[in-house]
Amino acid sequence: MGNALARHLAAAHHVIIGSRDPGRALEAARGIPGADGTDYQGAARSAELIVLAIPYEGMAQVRDFAGETDGKLVISAINPMTAEGGLLRYELKDGSAAEELARLLPGSRIATAFNNVPSGFMKDEVVPPVDVLVAAESRAIYDEAAKLVLSIREMRPLYAGPLAVARIVEEITPLVLNLASLNGTRALATRFVTRKG
Repeated sequence: MGNALARHLAAAHHVIIGSRDPGRALEAARGIPGADGTDYQGAARSAELIVLAIPYEGMAQVRDFAGETDGKLVISAINPMTAEGGLLRYELKDGSAAEELARLLPGSRIATAFNNVPSGFMKDEVVPPVDVLVAAESRAIYDEAAKLVLSIREMRPLYAGPLAVARIVEEITPLVLNLASLNGTRALATRFVTRKG
């Protein structure tokens, strides 16, 4: 998901890919025109805005670059999921990955976005129309995150409410992936219908 997001965002932004292994980041960046690659600390230091698209198991590594994110918007695309009985389930008993991230990065502005967009949708050159649920503590933080979402064609940001709602946003991901698997579709994503009048 991280590489797919980087490829779409690079059409409108300078993208810096971060990794524990700078070599892997450089290799990923070579496939994206205009992108650069480095380690997590270097990417966090250079970026104006950070999107974390890492496995939940990698959350502990956030502490390694926490000092580089102060004053910056950090968007969590992290979905805590485990496989059980052939289906995915949300693995946290309390809270959400985004709220955990807010505790790890108290000097940053935290929002969720892209959580409910399956990576299969991001593989196409043009993303199919999809609604991106954004949870953020204030409308101002939402507006920042929404601006990034809108820079990818066919993506529509929707304000889901404060960060306490992030758990619901994250739980949608295993639901959507399970629906796709159980119904034999390649990929499903969220799209909310607006009723006129």
